[in-house]
Amino acid sequence: MRRHLRNVATVIAVAVVFALGGCGLTPETDSLNSELSPQPTPFPTSSGFIDDGKLPYNVAEPSTWTNRQLVAQTIFQCAPVSNIGALSSAVRRGLGGVVFLGGVAPKNFAQQIANLVANSGDRVPPVIASDEEGGAVQRLADVIFPLPSAETMGTWPDAEVTRTAARYGKAMKALGIDMALSPVADLNSPGRFIGSQSRAFSSTPSGAARSAIAWATGLESVGISSVLKHWPGHGRATDTHLSPGIVPAYSQLKKVDLVPFDRAIAAGFTTVMVGHLESKGLTERGVPASRSPRALAVLRDQIGPDGLIITDSLSMESALVGVNHRTGEVVRASLDAGVDVALICSGPADIVDRVLAQISPEGLSRDDLIDRVTRILAWKKRFGIIE
Repeated sequence: MRRHLRNVATVIAVAVVFALGGCGLTPETDSLNSELSPQPTPFPTSSGFIDDGKLPYNVAEPSTWTNRQLVAQTIFQCAPVSNIGALSSAVRRGLGGVVFLGGVAPKNFAQQIANLVANSGDRVPPVIASDEEGGAVQRLADVIFPLPSAETMGTWPDAEVTRTAARYGKAMKALGIDMALSPVADLNSPGRFIGSQSRAFSSTPSGAARSAIAWATGLESVGISSVLKHWPGHGRATDTHLSPGIVPAYSQLKKVDLVPFDRAIAAGFTTVMVGHLESKGLTERGVPASRSPRALAVLRDQIGPDGLIITDSLSMESALVGVNHRTGEVVRASLDAGVDVALICSGPADIVDRVLAQISPEGLSRDDLIDRVTRILAWKKRFGIIE
């Protein structure tokens, strides 16, 4: 099964409702999960208003999109495998991606994925992603086959890791899945969260690097995107679902924890998940890497303009500290700081509205969103999600 954009060259007229105050951008009022209701009101662009109230919409050219469509494309939302249809309306509205959580998948899972993707119509299809590390973090064990933990696979020869990843990735592809949120490139640090769940390949930088590269190689050999995580290295942090993650200073990370990421990126794997981790000298004080302009600039310089930066779930406690638990603000701050994709696993249904409310020339701007979406579309083309 393959998805593509039909009639990419076709230009269709789309307009959306904006409250106008004479200048600047203000949010639309309908939620992510409501139906699009085009109305003939002026549409603000980076260069001013369109007088006739309509802007030609071309799926291949983000500069023709509404702010709502741009924001929605930068957001990935989670759904349990038992109820992926819950995101049908969000996909119809242009959601950038769907990430599977746990649960029991139905027997017709592949058809349900196809049905979900079909909701995108002639617009950009969503990325379909799943957490597939092996061991304790594997959503499709019952649908495909159980994987050993990363810690176990880290003892295997690299060729066996690659073969296993390719075999598993081929089964993912057959279901209609595009991305595996793996490999974990963190180090196995005894007594710490990642190590306690056997989620890391090795306690040594060289061992973690070899296995992470082997796993990513197998996935991408069959057309499944790998995602290196959790940059800049979660191995020595506590559970960031519960509290901020503090890792060693950048000077130490460069010598140890960052080595597996550096080597995997140098090998060509440039889709990276950023953790909610603070590191002296890398992140601003009290700011996790997932919304740190300083840290994200370092990562962008390393992965280049075509690499894709995804946040760990912004619903986690470590992401929400410092923004008074306002999900819209943390999404806006992460996008403004330089991420391409904001991952949300729980939160308000009107998350797009909450981000739209914070678009301004002084912070996250329309031009910023166009930049992010242009990169997302290029990535989707690379992995065959659009043609």
